[in-house]
Amino acid sequence: MSRYSKGTVSLERALSKLGIASRTEARRLILGRHVMVDGRPVRDPLFAVNPERARIEVDGQRVAKAKPLVLALHKPVGVVTTRSDELGRRTVYDLLPAELPFVGPVGRLDYESSGLLLLTNDSRLADRIASPGGCEKVYEVTIDQPLSAAAVAAFRAGLQLEDGPPLAPVEVAVDPGDPTHARFTLHEGRNRQIRRMCGAFGWAVTALHRIRIGPITLGALASGASRPLTAAEDAALRAAVATRP
Repeated sequence: MSRYSKGTVSLERALSKLGIASRTEARRLILGRHVMVDGRPVRDPLFAVNPERARIEVDGQRVAKAKPLVLALHKPVGVVTTRSDELGRRTVYDLLPAELPFVGPVGRLDYESSGLLLLTNDSRLADRIASPGGCEKVYEVTIDQPLSAAAVAAFRAGLQLEDGPPLAPVEVAVDPGDPTHARFTLHEGRNRQIRRMCGAFGWAVTALHRIRIGPITLGALASGASRPLTAAEDAALRAAVATRP
């Protein structure tokens, strides 16, 4: 039987839903004796709480739901999409202004990839964008050999990788002037999907650059720079995923 009644969630999830911290960071705060609920210290990250009604404090400061924020970041190659890295590599958080409230990445771009990354403190929006079919994502891809017609046909039909069900069909537009370069449009986002698709044909991806997520484009945003979405962009993004569960 679930320990959570209607309207309640775990304390670590409540802190995430309020836009205070990621669930991993929230767990660290709770276990580190930084969090109180209704005047009582709580050390259990799974403690049931109604974030709309409970008085939650972190280090003595009452927390309230943060104003929704969505950022567009131009992630460079050589940066990891995580809060911290055990190898000491730069993370996307090293690129953000220090005064920003907590935001979490929507999906991932791996270390060798670049381009558009969205970050937000709206966990529901993030889940809808990242869910299969939530938002199409467009990539400029370069591989070490020309794309064959057979591979393009397989990608468009829905390739079967070594794990999981067949992939959703992928739109592929090959550059007629350079068949080692193509634009891929994905409607789902499995781990390292494009690299694995190309690897199934023995090809290596030499560059992978994301230029669009749903209605949001990278545009002229400089590498390493970030910006909040405009009101129109935010509305368009929310409308694009409004029907997602």
